[in-house]
Parts: sequence; structure tokens; C-alpha cells
Amino acid sequence: MLGAYLFGGITVAQLVAQSHGVAVPSQLLSMLPYLATVLVLMIISKDPLRIRLNTPASLGQSFRAVS
Repeated sequence: MLGAYLFGGITVAQLVAQSHGVAVPSQLLSMLPYLATVLVLMIISKDPLRIRLNTPASLGQSFRAVS
């Protein structure tokens, strides 16, 4: 939920900056919400303990159909 607020807030800030005529290319302002999302994901993925806790238990195991 916090991520949605961050994405929405940056989107609104981008629209406000464009309406005030900030001397920054519109493509750069349009890119900001996505750039912020990538940065947050990079920061979250730096914690090895969190990565280990959130990996699937069956990661790397072969699938066997049970009949």
C-alpha cells in the first residue's frame, strides 16, 4: 500500500511540475514514478535475510506430477 502511495505521489508531483512549467523535459518527469519503483525494489532486495525468508520453498526442485 505504501508503494502505491509513493507511485501516486510521484505521479502527482510530476503533473504539478509540468503544470508549473518546470524546465525539465516531460519525458524525464514521466519516467520518475517508474524510476522510484525500481530504486525502492533495489533497496529492498539488498537485505539477504529478507531474500532468504521470502523465497519459495520449492525453488530449484523439479516438478513431479502425482497421480
